[in-house]
Amino acid sequence: MIWTIAKREIVSRARTKPFQILTFLLFAGVVAASVAISLLTGGDSDEPTEVAIGLKPAGAEFADVLTAPNDEFDVTIAMVDDDGRSELLGGNVDVLFDGETLIWEGFPQSDLDVFIRNSVQQAKFIERAGDLGLGPGELGTLFADVPIEEERLDGSEDQQGIRIAAAMVSTVATFIMLQVWGAFLMMGVVEEKSSRVVEVLLSHISARTLLTGKVLGLGLLALSQLLILVAGLAIGLSLVRDIAIPDGVWGSVPLLLITFILGYGFYAALFAAVGSTVSRQEDAQTAQLPAILPLLLGYGIAAASVGGSDTLVVKIASFVPFTSPVVLPFRAAMFNPPLWQIILSLAILAGSVPIMLKLAGAIYRTSLLKVGTRIPLLEAFRNRAET
Repeated sequence: MIWTIAKREIVSRARTKPFQILTFLLFAGVVAASVAISLLTGGDSDEPTEVAIGLKPAGAEFADVLTAPNDEFDVTIAMVDDDGRSELLGGNVDVLFDGETLIWEGFPQSDLDVFIRNSVQQAKFIERAGDLGLGPGELGTLFADVPIEEERLDGSEDQQGIRIAAAMVSTVATFIMLQVWGAFLMMGVVEEKSSRVVEVLLSHISARTLLTGKVLGLGLLALSQLLILVAGLAIGLSLVRDIAIPDGVWGSVPLLLITFILGYGFYAALFAAVGSTVSRQEDAQTAQLPAILPLLLGYGIAAASVGGSDTLVVKIASFVPFTSPVVLPFRAAMFNPPLWQIILSLAILAGSVPIMLKLAGAIYRTSLLKVGTRIPLLEAFRNRAET
């Protein structure tokens, strides 16, 4: 009987346009977010950026140093008249330089700005060194590079960008999926209650069987949608060919699935209990706040920690069952915490699921047949022992 109810939920929901559209949009969004890693980390191209610098007559002396070979920019020099603004406004050059002033059309390109300033400084330094009688050999000895290597425990800048992107994708996907599928379940409960269909169902099956079937059916559908998103994530990351993906990022994928399954079981029961306390669709928005607020809190903690450190707040939120479904995948991808902390967090969440199912099931059973005004969730909890 439970599987019959679950199958009914799967078929009825999978055929709807909102489900199909949402699945496509989430898949496309995950692929786009993954590919954006290429932009954040410089992509897979090692070629210098082509730029055009307009030099006024007063700045012509810097043409040679600006066009010297370098790994960052491939510079083309355009000699312009004393004004040259038409060339800049027409897009023929990226910046104008008269030897003293850089003129931009809008906001300066920071990398190009630094390159020009350093090149000019280098040219002036060589000129002043010559005035002091220092030859090229003496300059080379004086300013020979001191080799200093760099090592980062959290990986390179490219890897850090990948960690941030993967952490945010995990957080947003979990947050949206739990909220959307929890709302789907809640609205289904409200619809059956308001149309009195639930009375017919309860005459043939128990409330516990009905709740279990609904949670299982929508859970399988939600899991299939999440697997599609994971496939989109894998496709997006595979497009970034020359960037090494940190182990913590790949490890966060199965963790995301496990956390979502447990988080869905926890929140689906809560959303179902909330839905059983209302009889009208218009009351559902306000009624679902107790279920949505913890998710919002977890998302806020994760979003505020992007690029930061593994703070005490993040650690605590990854262990609290109400926030861990959102925060734990983020923390795993972003900070790569010890394995024992991940296992402990999952154990706490797994242990909380049957407790929430039991409490929510009691509220669901007690409130399901009470049609009329909305029943406050606290009152429904107090009356959960009623049969």
